[in-house]
Amino acid sequence: MRICRQCQCKMVEGLDVKVDSAGYGITIAAGTGIFANRIEKPKVAICPKCGEISLYIENIDKIPKKR
Repeated sequence: MRICRQCQCKMVEGLDVKVDSAGYGITIAAGTGIFANRIEKPKVAICPKCGEISLYIENIDKIPKKR
């Protein structure tokens, strides 16, 4: 359960991000370039009270450790 930082209300979770004119969405990656290590597609949570949004990934085990 995610809580809005602005108004402390329970957020609606599990929504997706879509890029205008394309259904591909976005992906979080570690590194740069075309062959960067893709971590996961982010999810979106929205506060139904104030409209604040939060991007998050569900599987934090895929986040690379500091080098």
